[in-house]
Amino acid sequence: MVVTKKRTKMDIKVIATDMDGTLLDPKGQLDLPRLEKILDKLDQRGIRFVIATGNEVHRMRQLLEHLAERVVLVVANGARIFENDELLQAQTWDDAMVDRALEHFKGRECQDQFVVTCMNGGFVKEGTVFTELDKFMTPEMIEKLYRRMNFVDEFDSSLFGGVLKMSMVVGEERSDAVLQEINDLFDGHVRAVSSGYGCIDILQDGIHKAWGLEELLKRWNLKPEQIMAFGDSENDIEMLELAGISYAMENAEESVKEVATKVAPANSQAGVYQVLENWLEKGE
Repeated sequence: MVVTKKRTKMDIKVIATDMDGTLLDPKGQLDLPRLEKILDKLDQRGIRFVIATGNEVHRMRQLLEHLAERVVLVVANGARIFENDELLQAQTWDDAMVDRALEHFKGRECQDQFVVTCMNGGFVKEGTVFTELDKFMTPEMIEKLYRRMNFVDEFDSSLFGGVLKMSMVVGEERSDAVLQEINDLFDGHVRAVSSGYGCIDILQDGIHKAWGLEELLKRWNLKPEQIMAFGDSENDIEMLELAGISYAMENAEESVKEVATKVAPANSQAGVYQVLENWLEKGE
Protein backbone atom coordinates (compact mmCIF):
# COMPACT_ATOMS: atom_id res chain seq x y z
CA MET A 1 0.00 0.00 0.00
CA VAL A 2 1.29 3.47 -0.94
CA VAL A 3 0.94 6.05 1.79
CA THR A 4 0.94 9.66 0.64
CA LYS A 5 2.45 11.94 3.21
CA LYS A 6 0.36 15.03 3.82
CA ARG A 7 2.48 18.10 3.11
CA THR A 8 2.73 20.39 6.09
CA LYS A 9 3.54 24.07 5.97
CA MET A 10 6.99 23.37 7.37
CA ASP A 11 7.92 21.27 4.29
CA ILE A 12 7.90 24.37 2.12
CA LYS A 13 11.20 26.25 2.22
CA VAL A 14 10.83 28.58 -0.80
CA ILE A 15 8.02 30.86 -1.92
CA ALA A 16 8.43 31.85 -5.58
CA THR A 17 6.14 34.36 -7.24
CA ASP A 18 5.77 36.14 -10.54
CA MET A 19 5.14 39.90 -10.39
CA ASP A 20 2.92 41.37 -13.16
CA GLY A 21 -0.57 39.87 -12.98
CA THR A 22 0.38 37.91 -9.85
CA LEU A 23 1.90 39.69 -6.84
CA LEU A 24 1.35 43.17 -8.30
CA ASP A 25 -2.14 44.64 -8.41
CA PRO A 26 -3.69 45.58 -11.79
CA LYS A 27 -1.96 48.97 -11.67
CA GLY A 28 1.42 47.34 -11.12
CA GLN A 29 1.83 48.21 -7.44
CA LEU A 30 2.81 46.32 -4.28
CA ASP A 31 1.25 46.51 -0.84
CA LEU A 32 4.62 46.95 0.88
CA PRO A 33 3.41 46.96 4.52
CA ARG A 34 1.42 43.76 3.94
CA LEU A 35 4.33 42.12 2.12
CA GLU A 36 6.74 43.11 4.89
CA LYS A 37 4.57 41.35 7.50
CA ILE A 38 4.57 38.20 5.37
CA LEU A 39 8.36 38.38 4.95
CA ASP A 40 8.77 38.74 8.74
CA LYS A 41 6.78 35.54 9.30
CA LEU A 42 8.64 33.68 6.55
CA ASP A 43 11.99 34.76 8.05
CA GLN A 44 10.95 33.38 11.43
CA ARG A 45 10.36 30.00 9.75
CA GLY A 46 13.52 30.05 7.62
CA ILE A 47 11.56 30.25 4.38
CA ARG A 48 13.08 32.16 1.46
CA PHE A 49 11.03 34.50 -0.76
CA VAL A 50 11.94 34.56 -4.46
CA ILE A 51 10.55 36.93 -7.06
CA ALA A 52 10.78 35.31 -10.50
CA THR A 53 9.97 37.79 -13.24
CA GLY A 54 10.47 38.65 -16.88
CA ASN A 55 11.37 42.16 -15.74
CA GLU A 56 14.87 43.39 -15.09
CA VAL A 57 16.34 44.15 -11.69
CA HIS A 58 15.95 47.96 -11.81
CA ARG A 59 12.14 47.90 -11.85
CA MET A 60 12.09 45.28 -9.09
CA ARG A 61 14.26 47.43 -6.84
CA GLN A 62 12.02 50.44 -7.46
CA LEU A 63 8.89 48.47 -6.61
CA LEU A 64 10.31 46.71 -3.56
CA GLU A 65 12.08 49.75 -2.10
CA HIS A 66 13.55 48.83 1.32
CA LEU A 67 12.41 45.21 0.96
CA ALA A 68 14.61 44.53 -2.10
CA GLU A 69 17.47 43.17 0.02
CA ARG A 70 15.13 40.72 1.78
CA VAL A 71 14.11 38.81 -1.33
CA VAL A 72 15.95 36.82 -3.98
CA LEU A 73 15.45 38.10 -7.53
CA VAL A 74 15.30 35.79 -10.54
CA VAL A 75 14.99 38.36 -13.34
CA ALA A 76 14.83 38.42 -17.16
CA ASN A 77 12.94 35.10 -16.94
CA GLY A 78 15.80 33.31 -15.20
CA ALA A 79 18.75 34.84 -17.08
CA ARG A 80 20.02 36.73 -13.99
CA ILE A 81 19.87 35.86 -10.29
CA PHE A 82 20.46 38.30 -7.42
CA GLU A 83 20.71 37.44 -3.72
CA ASN A 84 21.44 40.06 -1.04
CA ASP A 85 21.57 42.57 -3.91
CA GLU A 86 24.56 40.71 -5.37
CA LEU A 87 24.62 39.14 -8.86
CA LEU A 88 25.03 35.39 -8.45
CA GLN A 89 24.68 34.28 -12.03
CA ALA A 90 23.96 35.50 -15.56
CA GLN A 91 23.30 33.62 -18.81
CA THR A 92 23.76 35.59 -22.03
CA TRP A 93 22.97 34.82 -25.66
CA ASP A 94 25.36 33.48 -28.27
CA ASP A 95 26.58 36.39 -30.47
CA ALA A 96 25.45 34.72 -33.71
CA MET A 97 21.91 34.32 -32.35
CA VAL A 98 21.82 37.99 -31.32
CA ASP A 99 22.82 39.07 -34.84
CA ARG A 100 20.28 36.74 -36.41
CA ALA A 101 17.45 38.09 -34.26
CA LEU A 102 18.39 41.73 -34.87
CA GLU A 103 18.47 41.11 -38.61
CA HIS A 104 15.08 39.39 -38.58
CA PHE A 105 13.33 42.22 -36.74
CA LYS A 106 15.07 45.04 -38.62
CA GLY A 107 12.57 47.62 -39.80
CA ARG A 108 9.86 46.73 -37.29
CA GLU A 109 11.63 47.62 -34.04
CA CYS A 110 9.42 50.64 -33.33
CA GLN A 111 6.15 49.08 -34.49
CA ASP A 112 6.70 45.99 -32.32
CA GLN A 113 8.18 47.98 -29.41
CA PHE A 114 11.29 45.80 -29.54
CA VAL A 115 13.52 45.83 -26.42
CA VAL A 116 16.93 44.21 -26.04
CA THR A 117 17.61 43.55 -22.34
CA CYS A 118 21.33 43.27 -21.67
CA MET A 119 23.98 43.33 -19.00
CA ASN A 120 24.39 47.03 -19.92
CA GLY A 121 20.68 47.85 -19.57
CA GLY A 122 17.68 48.00 -21.89
CA PHE A 123 18.05 49.19 -25.49
CA VAL A 124 15.26 50.38 -27.81
CA LYS A 125 15.17 52.05 -31.20
CA GLU A 126 14.83 55.84 -31.23
CA GLY A 127 11.17 56.71 -31.84
CA THR A 128 9.72 53.72 -29.97
CA VAL A 129 6.54 54.51 -28.02
CA PHE A 130 5.27 51.90 -25.54
CA THR A 131 1.49 51.65 -25.96
CA GLU A 132 0.37 48.92 -23.54
CA LEU A 133 2.18 49.84 -20.34
CA ASP A 134 -0.73 51.73 -18.80
CA LYS A 135 -2.53 48.39 -18.47
CA PHE A 136 -0.18 47.28 -15.71
CA MET A 137 2.03 50.21 -14.68
CA THR A 138 1.42 53.55 -13.02
CA PRO A 139 2.33 56.75 -14.92
CA GLU A 140 5.27 57.23 -12.53
CA MET A 141 6.65 53.76 -13.28
CA ILE A 142 6.21 54.29 -17.03
CA GLU A 143 8.16 57.56 -16.82
CA LYS A 144 10.97 55.80 -14.94
CA LEU A 145 11.07 53.05 -17.56
CA TYR A 146 11.47 55.57 -20.38
CA ARG A 147 14.28 57.29 -18.48
CA ARG A 148 16.01 53.97 -17.86
CA MET A 149 15.95 52.85 -21.51
CA ASN A 150 18.84 53.53 -23.87
CA PHE A 151 17.34 54.94 -27.09
CA VAL A 152 19.65 54.28 -30.07
CA ASP A 153 19.54 55.03 -33.80
CA GLU A 154 20.55 51.46 -34.64
CA PHE A 155 20.98 48.31 -32.58
CA ASP A 156 24.64 47.37 -32.27
CA SER A 157 25.60 44.24 -30.36
CA SER A 158 28.86 45.86 -29.24
CA LEU A 159 26.77 48.12 -26.95
CA PHE A 160 25.07 45.31 -25.08
CA GLY A 161 27.71 43.60 -22.93
CA GLY A 162 25.77 40.34 -23.32
CA VAL A 163 22.08 39.88 -24.18
CA LEU A 164 19.80 38.41 -21.49
CA LYS A 165 16.52 38.43 -23.42
CA MET A 166 14.59 40.30 -26.08
CA SER A 167 10.97 41.35 -25.84
CA MET A 168 8.17 42.85 -27.89
CA VAL A 169 4.76 44.38 -27.32
CA VAL A 170 2.47 43.27 -30.13
CA GLY A 171 -0.99 43.36 -28.51
CA GLU A 172 -3.10 40.38 -27.55
CA GLU A 173 -4.73 40.08 -30.99
CA ARG A 174 -1.34 39.54 -32.73
CA SER A 175 0.35 37.63 -29.94
CA ASP A 176 -0.29 34.04 -31.11
CA ALA A 177 0.83 34.74 -34.69
CA VAL A 178 4.07 36.43 -33.60
CA LEU A 179 4.83 33.65 -31.09
CA GLN A 180 4.47 31.11 -33.90
CA GLU A 181 6.66 33.17 -36.25
CA ILE A 182 9.53 33.41 -33.75
CA ASN A 183 9.36 29.80 -32.63
CA ASP A 184 9.41 28.60 -36.25
CA LEU A 185 12.34 30.87 -37.13
CA PHE A 186 14.96 29.84 -34.60
CA ASP A 187 14.76 26.03 -34.75
CA GLY A 188 14.41 25.68 -30.99
CA HIS A 189 17.59 27.60 -30.11
CA VAL A 190 15.50 30.57 -29.02
CA ARG A 191 11.87 30.45 -27.94
CA ALA A 192 9.14 33.00 -27.53
CA VAL A 193 6.61 32.97 -24.70
CA SER A 194 3.72 35.19 -23.73
CA SER A 195 4.34 37.28 -20.63
CA GLY A 196 0.81 38.74 -20.53
CA TYR A 197 -0.84 41.96 -21.72
CA GLY A 198 0.19 41.31 -25.35
CA CYS A 199 3.88 41.20 -24.39
CA ILE A 200 6.27 38.54 -25.68
CA ASP A 201 9.61 37.48 -24.20
CA ILE A 202 12.25 35.93 -26.47
CA LEU A 203 14.55 33.66 -24.46
CA GLN A 204 17.44 31.28 -24.90
CA ASP A 205 16.20 27.71 -25.06
CA GLY A 206 16.43 26.14 -21.60
CA ILE A 207 16.53 29.48 -19.77
CA HIS A 208 13.32 30.19 -17.88
CA LYS A 209 12.17 30.91 -14.35
CA ALA A 210 12.38 27.24 -13.36
CA TRP A 211 16.01 27.11 -14.51
CA GLY A 212 16.81 30.03 -12.23
CA LEU A 213 15.00 28.35 -9.34
CA GLU A 214 16.84 25.07 -9.94
CA GLU A 215 20.16 26.93 -9.71
CA LEU A 216 19.05 28.34 -6.35
CA LEU A 217 17.90 24.92 -5.10
CA LYS A 218 21.42 23.59 -5.77
CA ARG A 219 22.94 26.43 -3.74
CA TRP A 220 20.50 25.92 -0.89
CA ASN A 221 20.47 22.09 -0.99
CA LEU A 222 16.69 21.99 -1.34
CA LYS A 223 14.25 20.00 -3.49
CA PRO A 224 11.64 21.24 -6.00
CA GLU A 225 8.87 19.81 -3.79
CA GLN A 226 9.83 22.41 -1.18
CA ILE A 227 8.72 25.29 -3.45
CA MET A 228 5.33 26.99 -3.38
CA ALA A 229 4.94 29.03 -6.59
CA PHE A 230 2.47 31.57 -8.01
CA GLY A 231 2.02 32.71 -11.62
CA ASP A 232 -0.41 33.84 -14.30
CA SER A 233 1.29 33.71 -17.72
CA GLU A 234 2.89 31.28 -20.14
CA ASN A 235 6.38 32.24 -18.94
CA ASP A 236 5.41 30.90 -15.48
CA ILE A 237 4.52 27.37 -16.63
CA GLU A 238 7.92 25.70 -16.06
CA MET A 239 8.13 27.25 -12.58
CA LEU A 240 4.64 25.98 -11.66
CA GLU A 241 5.45 22.52 -13.02
CA LEU A 242 8.64 22.43 -10.93
CA ALA A 243 7.04 23.45 -7.62
CA GLY A 244 5.59 21.09 -5.04
CA ILE A 245 2.59 23.40 -4.58
CA SER A 246 1.67 25.66 -7.49
CA TYR A 247 -1.00 28.34 -7.71
CA ALA A 248 -2.35 29.84 -10.90
CA MET A 249 -4.05 33.16 -10.31
CA GLU A 250 -7.79 33.39 -11.00
CA ASN A 251 -6.86 35.88 -13.74
CA ALA A 252 -4.29 33.48 -15.26
CA GLU A 253 -4.26 32.17 -18.81
CA GLU A 254 -6.05 28.81 -19.15
CA SER A 255 -2.81 27.01 -20.11
CA VAL A 256 -1.37 28.12 -16.76
CA LYS A 257 -4.38 26.91 -14.76
CA GLU A 258 -4.03 23.50 -16.43
CA VAL A 259 -0.54 22.91 -14.98
CA ALA A 260 -1.09 24.40 -11.51
CA THR A 261 -2.24 22.32 -8.54
CA LYS A 262 -4.45 25.10 -7.14
CA VAL A 263 -6.06 28.42 -8.09
CA ALA A 264 -5.49 31.59 -6.03
CA PRO A 265 -7.80 34.61 -5.98
CA ALA A 266 -7.05 37.16 -8.71
CA ASN A 267 -4.25 39.70 -8.37
CA SER A 268 -6.96 42.38 -8.10
CA GLN A 269 -8.00 40.60 -4.87
CA ALA A 270 -4.40 40.36 -3.56
CA GLY A 271 -4.56 36.60 -4.11
CA VAL A 272 -0.90 35.84 -3.30
CA TYR A 273 -1.09 37.77 -0.03
CA GLN A 274 -4.35 36.00 0.91
CA VAL A 275 -2.96 32.52 0.24
CA LEU A 276 0.28 33.16 2.12
CA GLU A 277 -1.42 34.76 5.11
CA ASN A 278 -3.85 31.82 5.42
CA TRP A 279 -1.06 29.30 4.96
CA LEU A 280 1.18 30.93 7.55
CA GLU A 281 -1.66 31.18 10.03
CA LYS A 282 -3.43 27.86 9.50
CA GLY A 283 -1.20 25.77 7.26
CA GLU A 284 -3.77 25.68 4.47
